[in-house]
Amino acid sequence: RVFYKHLGPVMRRTRGRVGPRKMLGGMVRVRRNRFVGTVRATKSYQVSFKIRPYGTRPGWSNVLHFMTSTRGGIRRIPAVWFYSRSTRLHIRAGRRGNHNDGCDPKKRLPKHKTTKVTIRVAHGRLDVFFNRKLVCRSRNYRHPTTPKKRVKVYVGDPWHRAAPARVSRVFYKHLGPVPGGARRRSGTKMIKHKLVPVRRNRFIGTIRASKGYQVSFKIRPHGTRPGRSNVLHFMTSTRGGIRRIPAVWFYSRSTRLHIRAGRRGNHNDGCDPKQRLPKHKTTKVTIRVAHGRLDVFFNRKLVCRSRNYRHPTTPKKRVKVYVGDPWHRAAPARVSRVFYKHLGPVMRRTRGRVGPRKMLGGMVRVRRNRFVGTVRATKSYQVSF
Repeated sequence: RVFYKHLGPVMRRTRGRVGPRKMLGGMVRVRRNRFVGTVRATKSYQVSFKIRPYGTRPGWSNVLHFMTSTRGGIRRIPAVWFYSRSTRLHIRAGRRGNHNDGCDPKKRLPKHKTTKVTIRVAHGRLDVFFNRKLVCRSRNYRHPTTPKKRVKVYVGDPWHRAAPARVSRVFYKHLGPVPGGARRRSGTKMIKHKLVPVRRNRFIGTIRASKGYQVSFKIRPHGTRPGRSNVLHFMTSTRGGIRRIPAVWFYSRSTRLHIRAGRRGNHNDGCDPKQRLPKHKTTKVTIRVAHGRLDVFFNRKLVCRSRNYRHPTTPKKRVKVYVGDPWHRAAPARVSRVFYKHLGPVMRRTRGRVGPRKMLGGMVRVRRNRFVGTVRATKSYQVSF
């Protein structure tokens, strides 16, 4: 169980958040055209920073600006200014129909004192907090602007005068799924809250597979069909490749589930619960492959178990997810909240830590020249074993 734990920002281009030291190096002066890094935008997000004003200026003065490009592109996602001759904040965050919408707190920031400002766009609202106290709210954000390109972050944009202030600890926090496939989350959501009908050849995204995993989804059957009908299929390719990792069908003229998950020696092994799903009622189905077992749960109740999964199939390529595969008729059902959760190390070069099973496989003998993996170094770190 050798672990490498990051206690400081990773020395590479930041993808998950704007790190406080990597981007800004503590409290720094706002400066015109000061680029601090890039982030991947999400529909729901939270931007937080600490600010200490030391004066005012005539005209708008910029504090912070998130944008896809300085030449055209999408801007104000979000952006923050000082009002003319004031420390009152002018906060803009684009949405569908108005790229210049926002919410301006009436309260001014105190000079020569540090205030933590948090801007949260989620659940159809834009909320602004000063030191965790709500100071402004707009309910127009059902469809906020969500660019697919990476977003550049400026502490002082290229067009306005810099605000007379110092800023530190700028964070961008994801509150929703990352567009283009979430690559660095242990739990990947494929479908949101809304129930969608199963449809033949319905591709919903890709995930990175792991040796131990958990797939969960909610399903509401509304009928039966002759022959097996597909609900869900994880595979590396529709032409050859590795399939049934896992896959779920309805039995012919029934709502009983036929669940397959490949393993070493048998790509068509699995576990079929005897209990049928009730029609016109929503059931949460969980398929867990871990600790040498395949377990199936209905609403957290264990309904099936197989102990043949000491070596489950673990492809190194990215896995495609279909709600209704290309070969079978679609199951007469609606599905929502499809999750893939990693319960073991991800099958790729380790970047965040040395995983206990991926690197060593339990207790092993020390041996000369025994290479176990690579990590990305940080300024502050912790090694444990």
